[in-house]
Amino acid sequence: MTKRVTLFRPGDGRFLWVLLNSGSTGAYAFNHDATTLRGVHSYRQPSGYFPVAGGTFAGESLPGEITWARSYIREGVLWMDIGQGEVVKLPAATRDEWWQGTTRQWPFMAADMGIRRDTLMAHYLSNHVAVAYGDIFGEMVTLSQELGFRVRVMSHAA
Repeated sequence: MTKRVTLFRPGDGRFLWVLLNSGSTGAYAFNHDATTLRGVHSYRQPSGYFPVAGGTFAGESLPGEITWARSYIREGVLWMDIGQGEVVKLPAATRDEWWQGTTRQWPFMAADMGIRRDTLMAHYLSNHVAVAYGDIFGEMVTLSQELGFRVRVMSHAA
């Protein structure tokens, strides 16, 4: 099976989000192998965010298809936005420039969230998204509804 890898080229018209996880991330994002820590580096969490010393896994997330979700409460109702997207590989110089412009100790993911930037930000009620590799979109919608969330499907059509 051949894995599709999209190499992002600046100016290709896609809007990419730089997703970082201050609480670290599983090594799977860096190596797509649940049995190893290959690709992981550990850095001390910045004291400005976390005064008590601790480490975080950091690395560059590998390209691949993703399902993402974010939850929030609006007018007393639980909501879940769910979408599909793609982690892309940036040219090294672009990746390093973007990563240095954020918090370098945290894991780095360049993601096309599958929707327009303004669509995502028009309903900005949560700045945290959960990402899973693969197409678990249907399962995520069903689970969220079973748990009592009102679900908004986020796609380019939205």
